Amino acid sequence: MMPEAPPGSLHDPAAPLTAEAILAHPGFPEARRVFITEHKKVYEPEVFPGRFGADVGRVTTLAIIVCLYANYVRGDRETWPTLKKLKTTVARFGFASPRLIDTFVARLVQTGDLELRKQPDDSRMRLLCPTEKLLSWDREWMAAHYAPLDILYPEPGFPYARERDTAFQIAHAKCAIEAFDGIIAMIWSNMDLVFFMSSTSALIILLSLLDRSAAEAEHQFREADLGDLATRFGVSRSHIRNILAAAEETGFLTRPVPRKPHYRLTPRLVAAFDRFIADSLVHSDVTYRLGLRGLAAAGR
Repeated sequence: MMPEAPPGSLHDPAAPLTAEAILAHPGFPEARRVFITEHKKVYEPEVFPGRFGADVGRVTTLAIIVCLYANYVRGDRETWPTLKKLKTTVARFGFASPRLIDTFVARLVQTGDLELRKQPDDSRMRLLCPTEKLLSWDREWMAAHYAPLDILYPEPGFPYARERDTAFQIAHAKCAIEAFDGIIAMIWSNMDLVFFMSSTSALIILLSLLDRSAAEAEHQFREADLGDLATRFGVSRSHIRNILAAAEETGFLTRPVPRKPHYRLTPRLVAAFDRFIADSLVHSDVTYRLGLRGLAAAGR
């Protein structure tokens, strides 16, 4: 006789997940921990494409490069993954300026993450072609989104993403464009986090603090305690100081003793980041189902 699945662990792929269901799931604290742990791995500057610190502008630029290339059809000019098309698509998200994209693309070429190739039918055009180095990172990044969902909903689970299946990666990238409008709306609905998404490594640093706080009751910290995060995510101590100042101004941090250097996370931060994580997982579920549809259409 098969053991019963834990409450809430079954997932009907035909029924979209909701943030409320994810937040109410008894496994959410563990899923949050896994979400943070897995994203820390892919956002380290030594791993992140271009060897930059991560922010939402760069992350969305990378995802869109992969999506545009997956949809490339040689005979259809509208699908050509050009720099102009990349800028137009990224502009929908509202985080990366054309100048930032120019700089980032040039850096990706330097680090071997991207190649600029001539379009065979128009030698004046250059196509943005992700190398295997970038595609490998993209599979790790994709797996990082589905690791926490596997904690919550192991049946039927998300095996294609977790196994870094290359055919699924292509199908997922081809279909994910359909979800862009929903993802954009989700990002901008989390207004308290917009500054931290835009600032280099700020989001993952605050998520790391949330993880530490969850593991240790009454967790307090000082700026001086964050040297390991500054080193890991390639930012200066002054940048850390600016993140803490912005978080305190937003109401995400408080000082138990005024004007003393010790900080503590507030319930507002915990609620905002939990909601962001849940919203992110909802859209990961959406794009997974789109990817499955794409695989089926390709005969898998």
